[in-house]
Amino acid sequence: MIRKSKQERLWFIILILFIPCLLNISISTIIGFITVRAALAEGKSFEEIGVNIMQNIFTYNFYWSIIQVGLGLYLVKLMGGYKWLKDQFSFEDFSLSPVKSVLLISALFIVASALIWSEQLIVASFYGGWRQYMEYWKSITQILPFWSKAYMVFIAPFTAGIFEEIIWRGYGISKLEQHMSTTKAVIVQAIAFGFWHGISLHTLVTALIGLTYGLVYVKRRRLLNISIAHIVTNIVGFYFAFMA
Repeated sequence: MIRKSKQERLWFIILILFIPCLLNISISTIIGFITVRAALAEGKSFEEIGVNIMQNIFTYNFYWSIIQVGLGLYLVKLMGGYKWLKDQFSFEDFSLSPVKSVLLISALFIVASALIWSEQLIVASFYGGWRQYMEYWKSITQILPFWSKAYMVFIAPFTAGIFEEIIWRGYGISKLEQHMSTTKAVIVQAIAFGFWHGISLHTLVTALIGLTYGLVYVKRRRLLNISIAHIVTNIVGFYFAFMA
């Protein structure tokens, strides 16, 4: 049996779910400010400065994993520790019905990938088309150090796929349900999950993904299959974005 953890106040739960967003915005702003200051001193154009900001944010974005793992481990403790974690990631979630699990993982991967690629097509239209957008993106990624690209493909998908699910689905939905309906809990955690990914069109896209994952979670109350889908989606997406 999972040990029931102490009921937190609603404001505390909301704060926990939005802290990653606040930290992400704060750190990105600091990186951006330092980049702009250095670029202006070098006399760079506004276009060059924009590219430099993106390059530096992606170069030093390993702080994503630090936030995910640090907060995630803290919330595991609040939820009951190892027993809760073991139940959430029990292999039975997959082994009791491997075929259905593979179909579920595949469906989640397809939905998330479709949303992300749709976003990219929309963004590309603001750059004059796909070719111009790819040229802009390559101007950012081709200068990134290899270790940063390796982090995005080999580390970030796992810290995100495991700990983001712990934070927003495992903790978020379960705790919000103590104060509101399950439907509202799924929506609130999805919004917080979206803002964790910044403030842009990607906010909406990731909120929709969080909503989809949340609806699956409330049906199963286990994280393993959702986490696998999350990890696979990130590996494929990050590979094409940073390595291909």
